[in-house]
Amino acid sequence: MVDLADLIESLQREVNAPGISQLPNAVDDDYLGNLRDGFWEAVLDGVISGYDEDEGIVSPVDTNGTDLTRELQQLVVFYAGYRIVRNQLRDMKTVFRTKAGPVEYEVQQAATVLKAILDDLTYKRNYLLGRLSDSGQTSTHIIDAIVNRSDQQYYGDSWFVR
Repeated sequence: MVDLADLIESLQREVNAPGISQLPNAVDDDYLGNLRDGFWEAVLDGVISGYDEDEGIVSPVDTNGTDLTRELQQLVVFYAGYRIVRNQLRDMKTVFRTKAGPVEYEVQQAATVLKAILDDLTYKRNYLLGRLSDSGQTSTHIIDAIVNRSDQQYYGDSWFVR
């Protein structure tokens, strides 16, 4: 059995810059909830199978099964971190402007930077899914379709449709 609460520190390192807490009001239950959701997203993506989760404890479905490997635990951390960053960016205001008389103050967070962060996370997720598919750990699905060239992106060894 693996207690997802043991992965909270890894998740905090995933979403925070060194020495800075991006989520100062977050408590361990917030991180644990994201780890639980990250586990189930990995299950839905077909990356993790043969395990069940109850109240933050992941155990093999088969009584003779092995515990969740460290590699898969780190994948759960990635999925949870992806969820947190996506939600942070969703709530982030890109422009703040204030004016008092002749004095004006403005701060902008470039939307292109935010998009690049999400694109990088999406690339990493798709790359991991592609690599796991190549190794036989997840299934590959073939779809017979005509896809517009602008809707395709090349990730490492594979093509993915946006």
